Amino acid sequence: MTIEQMAPRDAQMYWMSTKIPNDQFLLFCFDSPSEDVAAVCETVAERATRIADLRVRAVDVPGHLDYPYWGPRDESQMPVTVHRLPDSGWPQFRSAIAALLPSTVDIRESPWHLHLFPGVLGAPRTAGTALVAVLQVSHALADGRRATAAARALFGDGVSEKGPLPQVPARAALRGLMGFPAKLGQLLGASRGGYVAYRRQQELVAAGELEPEPQGFPLISLNTRPDDRREIRLIVRPRDELRADDVSVTVAVMAAIGTALPRYLRHHGQWVPERLGAEVTVADAGESLARNNFRNVGVDLCWDEPDVRTRARRIADGIERRRLRAAHPVLVAQRAGGAALPAPMMWAGVNAFNLDLMPPTVAGNTVVSSVVRGAADLTLGGGRVVFTAGFPALSPVMGLTHGVHGIGDAVTVSVHTSAAVMPDADHYQDLLADALTEVSRQLR
Repeated sequence: MTIEQMAPRDAQMYWMSTKIPNDQFLLFCFDSPSEDVAAVCETVAERATRIADLRVRAVDVPGHLDYPYWGPRDESQMPVTVHRLPDSGWPQFRSAIAALLPSTVDIRESPWHLHLFPGVLGAPRTAGTALVAVLQVSHALADGRRATAAARALFGDGVSEKGPLPQVPARAALRGLMGFPAKLGQLLGASRGGYVAYRRQQELVAAGELEPEPQGFPLISLNTRPDDRREIRLIVRPRDELRADDVSVTVAVMAAIGTALPRYLRHHGQWVPERLGAEVTVADAGESLARNNFRNVGVDLCWDEPDVRTRARRIADGIERRRLRAAHPVLVAQRAGGAALPAPMMWAGVNAFNLDLMPPTVAGNTVVSSVVRGAADLTLGGGRVVFTAGFPALSPVMGLTHGVHGIGDAVTVSVHTSAAVMPDADHYQDLLADALTEVSRQLR
């Protein structure tokens, strides 16, 4: 029998989602599809039964005495919803997607849900009507790369044959209770190792062999609590416009955000601090037992640097320095304590999390999450994929996030915000679009 228990990091994502929604929404737009939506649903249902990550659900351990397990999902129930909008224009579709973003799937039933929007008019890069598929995925199930793999299997032809599904062990609560003393011992050992690693970190910093702890960034008006009146905007550009020989797409977009964000604040008579930063998702090195194998690093947007090439180089250097620091063995050892935390203690910590507590600084004034989703060889209902997008979650101190998602030769820069934080998202979209054009021109 195959048993797969949720890793502590994934369980934290699951439990925290009840306080701060963190589901991923992977959008794929297909041009000129057939109008037979029922046939599309049948195709999706058949493919889903052969994709391992879409065949499971979470099973809680009574009393949270241990971390949840992954078990078989009821495959007679297919989590697919067809949304037929009264007005299928692009702005109305966009509003319908935005309304979904504060929601979360119940991963005890299914950790994913597919939303289909047929007959969308005015989508970027499409000539007529489009079929837009939005795959909603619990972050406990997958990080951005793993969720992308599941989506590519769902909309592609490379689906593998069915394999064995994990099973939940009998008497899981008793198993967790009996294992608690050993796990507590592991935690104590990891804590001692973490303290030694912390002391070693201080020595390395003092010797100049390790970069010191990054400074936080001052809070701005956008670092405030969003409400459920969500807004999204999408800017689709050719990949070659946002890439140069020595500048990645992600860095180019960050350089543009470094232009657009101060302009937005100034246009509203708001304070622009000397330093503005972004939390950037970077993949962790090596293999991991967790399905979420990434972390966020705070990177200076260098907005006061007028030369775009110099700014891009400084941003790229900042990402690399933060990535190397996070991967340093002493920092990895310090984080080992979290991985050794027994489930009841993790559950209690999540429950005690205070959403109203505002920090004095933030790791970033916005978020930039970037994922390459591969070749533009996906199809659905006979339509070909023309672009993809994603919308990083908001939080009580993060009212503006950016997604950078590429497929084939198209890159979509998405904006996710709330009317309570940014009441004029169209204005920010215009500023960001202009900044992307400026950056593209100056990188040539």
